[in-house]
Amino acid sequence: MSVQVTPLFREKHAALKISRKKAFAHIESQHIVPVVLHEFVRVAAELPIVFIKNNETGNFEAVTMLSLTPGENLMVQEGEWQGGYVPRVLRNYPLALMEDGKNPEQLLVALIESSPMVNTEEGFALFNEDGTESDFLKARTSSLGETIQYAQMTKAFNKILADLELLVPQSLTMALEGKPREINGIYIVDEKKLQELSDEQFLDLRKKGLLPAIYAHLMSLQQVQRLGERETRKATAA
Repeated sequence: MSVQVTPLFREKHAALKISRKKAFAHIESQHIVPVVLHEFVRVAAELPIVFIKNNETGNFEAVTMLSLTPGENLMVQEGEWQGGYVPRVLRNYPLALMEDGKNPEQLLVALIESSPMVNTEEGFALFNEDGTESDFLKARTSSLGETIQYAQMTKAFNKILADLELLVPQSLTMALEGKPREINGIYIVDEKKLQELSDEQFLDLRKKGLLPAIYAHLMSLQQVQRLGERETRKATAA
């Protein structure tokens, strides 16, 4: 199914509702999703946080792993989330933000009309009977705006780590069902390099409030084993 994204208009979408049934079916084949700085601690309690590099731009992106295998998602079953904490980027679907064609600096609330969650029968209404925005839409619009702001701050955080040369490529090796599995293409913070920063550099990270996120990322790497256990249970049940 092709993805149909359109600006949200009261006149066109007044009768639409958003169902929360199978709200995560659209990511059932995604093994990573972006995460923002402000949720590192929450995500790290359940899932590994790593960094990937855009080979075209050279920029790094913080992501959480939902599986050890591309094309698979161990955190979604029959469209439902299987963990406790839901990453911010997943919460507002099928609503999104898009550039205004007439004013690129302006962002518009958009609707992914092709999503099966969009209907006229059940779920949360986007507009009230008098045409005003529903509380649901207001909350989602606010959340979308916050996520954009947090994403920009996370981009700056990633750049600081890169500029300090703290991000290094890492292969994660673990045994699944008695067989070795190697995960490549990811970057992590080098603890040795972190410890070798000058007092001035380390103090700057502390003053900017970035140390909790760095340590949360490092602690989250222990969750790779939990993903492996999920994969083993899934394979055993199949």
